[in-house]
Amino acid sequence: MKMIVLPMIVAAAAVLAGCGAERTSVKPEKLSGDIDKSAEITYFGREYKAELRRGGEGLWEFGFTEPESLAGLKMTYDNESCRMELGDLEYQCDSAALPKYGLMPLLASALETLIEGRDVSCTDKGDHTEETGETAGQKFTAKVSDGELTELEVEKALKVHFR
Repeated sequence: MKMIVLPMIVAAAAVLAGCGAERTSVKPEKLSGDIDKSAEITYFGREYKAELRRGGEGLWEFGFTEPESLAGLKMTYDNESCRMELGDLEYQCDSAALPKYGLMPLLASALETLIEGRDVSCTDKGDHTEETGETAGQKFTAKVSDGELTELEVEKALKVHFR
């Protein structure tokens, strides 16, 4: 009997020691709703750079700086409308007219979910928390360190590095 118990104790200790750097089921880190960050974005293989600001619950502003063909494009998005401005040109439409997989709706929805901390699962990775959730039917993963969002990835569509 002692010979069976000892290997089981050793195996359990080995499994527990291997998981020391990672804890699942932790609480989401509280993100500030005041987001004003530079973002490097890859959206379906295309690369962009933008200044990203949250003006309040559900209100987002993107100011594109790269690629050169989009530099200066400013987009303001909320649950009701989307406004695009480039130089003297302006266009406004209902948010419902935008595809839910569009860059702004997809990113804004994932960020709002993270800020609210709703329906998010978290894993402590030691130097950051990995938070996972879903937006527009697609899974996303975010890295949060000391209350600051550093990275967001929406499965097979979008990857964002924040500065």
